[in-house]
Amino acid sequence: MKELWSIHKTKIMVATFGLALISFIGWSNMNGDKTDSSMEQISFAGTVQGEETEETTSEEIENHEEEAVSNQEVLIDIKGQVQQPGVYRMKTGDRIIDAVEKAGGFMEGADSDKVNLAALLADEMVIIVPKEGEEVDEVIQQPDITGKNQSASAGGLVNINTASEEELTTLTGVGPAKAKAIIDYRTENGLFKKEEDIMQVTGIGEKSFEKLRNQITVAN
Repeated sequence: MKELWSIHKTKIMVATFGLALISFIGWSNMNGDKTDSSMEQISFAGTVQGEETEETTSEEIENHEEEAVSNQEVLIDIKGQVQQPGVYRMKTGDRIIDAVEKAGGFMEGADSDKVNLAALLADEMVIIVPKEGEEVDEVIQQPDITGKNQSASAGGLVNINTASEEELTTLTGVGPAKAKAIIDYRTENGLFKKEEDIMQVTGIGEKSFEKLRNQITVAN
C-alpha cells in the first residue's frame, strides 16, 4: 500500500495543484470583468453628465435672464377714475391694463378710451384715468429721465454703443446683468455695427431683440 501511495503521490499533488491554479485564474477573471464593468459604468455616467452640461443653450440662458428681469419691480402711481387710486408695486413687463386691474378696475364714467392699456409700465410712471368729457393734458406721464439718458437720440432711442449700464436698464427686458453683458461685449469686441448685433451678447436672443428693436440705435 505504501508503495502504491509513493508511486501516485506525485501525480495526485500535481493534479491538486493544477485544479487549484485553474480555480484561482477563473476567480480572478470573474472579478476582473466586474471591475471593468464598473469602470465602464462610471465612465458612461460621467460622459452622460458631461453631455447634459454641454446642452445648456443660449436660449436657456436667455430664459433665465428674462425670468430674473421679470422678477424686478417698478413703482407706478395711478390716479383718477379707478376704484382704488394710489401707488402700486408692479413687475417689469406689466402693462397699464395690469395696473388698472390692480387698482380695482375703472369706475363708472371713466374714459378708458384715452388710456393706452397696452403700454408697458415704467418705474415712476403716473397714469391718470379721466372722466368722460374731461380734458387731461397727459394721461400717461413718463418718468423724467432727462440727464440720465444722454446717450438717447432725438427719437428717444438708446444708443447701445454709448449708453451706460443705468441707461441700458431702461430698455424692456434689460436688467443689470444684461446691461453689464452689453457693455462687456462692446468693450471686448468693439462697437455694434447694426442693431441686430446685440443678439451676439450672451442672454439676448431673437425674443429679446424683438422687444428691443424699436428702442435701440447704433447711430452716432
